[in-house]
Amino acid sequence: MSNRWDQTRLSLARRFFLATALQCGVILLLGFALGWMFHHPEPTAELRLPIAFQFGTMLLALGSWCLHDAHSNVRLERQPRFRRSLILALVAAVLFVAVQSYGMWALIKSISPDMEMQTSVHGMVIMFAAIHAMHFIVAQSVLLWVTLSAFEDRYDHEYYWGVTFAGWCWHVLGIVWIGILCIFAIAAV
Repeated sequence: MSNRWDQTRLSLARRFFLATALQCGVILLLGFALGWMFHHPEPTAELRLPIAFQFGTMLLALGSWCLHDAHSNVRLERQPRFRRSLILALVAAVLFVAVQSYGMWALIKSISPDMEMQTSVHGMVIMFAAIHAMHFIVAQSVLLWVTLSAFEDRYDHEYYWGVTFAGWCWHVLGIVWIGILCIFAIAAV
């Protein structure tokens, strides 16, 4: 015997696929637009933190706050505010990935062609940021699934584990990003 949620999963999976494709398109479009508008810095031998990483950090903090707000609202059965907070967190995630993508491109383009990537601090910094990006894309997919599920009335004051999980993914990745920024600061000295 299947319940309503089991019957909804197939259409939800289709919407998830389409929403993921739309997200990727928006991220690529915004990333290319940022690259076209702001270009990249001149190549140098010293490590310079792209300003995009600072804006990305603010978007990460905004998304974290929105997910915390969504978690609070679902526990109090405030469905419209809960869904609005999830949408804002998802927008912050898309903007974060677009801004960070531009920042990574600017960081890579700022490396002097005369440098050895294997022995310079630039390679380590790029590796840390790329690993963080891969994990963030997984967390963003979890957030997308939770948001789509929320609009299918999956979560309420009794069941909100997916919201809790998405929030913790985001918070942990935020803490890791602060650690990566500290590594950037140490490496830049």
